[in-house]
Amino acid sequence: MLKSKKFIVFISFVLMVSLLGLTGCSSQANASKTIKLATAAPMTGDYAQYGEYSKEGLEMALEEINKNGGVLGKQIELVYGDDKGDPKEAVSVAQKFVNDKGIVGVLGHFFSGATLAAGPIYEQNGVPTLAIASTNPDVPKIGEYVFRINVGDNYQGMQLAKWLYEKKGIKRVAVVYDNNDYGKGVSDVFMKTFKELGGEIATVESYIGGQEKDFNVIVTKIKASKAEAIMMASYPTEGALIAQQARNNGLDIPFICTDSIYTDDFIKLGGKAVEEAIVVSYFHPSDPRPEVQEFIKKFKAKYGKEPNSWSPYAYDAMYVMVDAIKRAGSTDKKAIQKALAETKNFQWMPT
Repeated sequence: MLKSKKFIVFISFVLMVSLLGLTGCSSQANASKTIKLATAAPMTGDYAQYGEYSKEGLEMALEEINKNGGVLGKQIELVYGDDKGDPKEAVSVAQKFVNDKGIVGVLGHFFSGATLAAGPIYEQNGVPTLAIASTNPDVPKIGEYVFRINVGDNYQGMQLAKWLYEKKGIKRVAVVYDNNDYGKGVSDVFMKTFKELGGEIATVESYIGGQEKDFNVIVTKIKASKAEAIMMASYPTEGALIAQQARNNGLDIPFICTDSIYTDDFIKLGGKAVEEAIVVSYFHPSDPRPEVQEFIKKFKAKYGKEPNSWSPYAYDAMYVMVDAIKRAGSTDKKAIQKALAETKNFQWMPT
């Protein structure tokens, strides 16, 4: 949990499966003693923390499901793939998954770029896939076999723009984003909506994540733009550096950040520079709903900490996939795809 008292979180917990459809033979899977699912996320490298968040949610759900008898009378087996958050690695992982005919579904990938690269492989091979945190607007366009558990950048960018303009009264904004599929996707929607509302984009700056540490040129441009606030679509390391360099240069305007930055690392790395930052999130431990509080209780008992916004995505993804297998009544991939496509208003409160 982000623990700074001054850290403000814009909360809107949403569970949504974006329904997006080949055929799959699964006689080998039916003959197996387990039902094999696979998951792909950045397990190593600069973004490994996101893979760990995903793993925590998946394994918590997996433990519960298998303890309660699994599905179709079989235990669930989970195979891991490390895509490092890199589209090229994602393609390699996807190829390995589709070559394993025992795998009947994939949970992942995590980042939009990885899903956009790997998705066509799953689509071509008829493997039902449920992305965990891929929000780029083009993800639903991949095909009928590629789904996602969370809302897209269209929703986040639009709501963030409306909130800033209508609720906070900010009319002139600087936009800074990591120049990848996620950063560009959410920023494009934000800027379009903000301008349609009557707002003005003071300046637009981008950078290459993992390659840059000096953001003073960007900060100088923002300072000269007379922006009233900064909308930042970044990850924790670069986001913290931008905030620190902004404050060191006397730029004292609010930071409004996308959900990608919602990690403890942003607070740890940014320190005082990120206090009073505003972050979009689809989950927060303060949500009073019984199912949320029950999830938090179980998560804390298992891991000794409160969950961030990413582990619940993975936890829900596992339950949605298993529910689809149950409703399909088989491990036939086409049947699972059909069940996923029919999923609506999914609610799950495991015992």
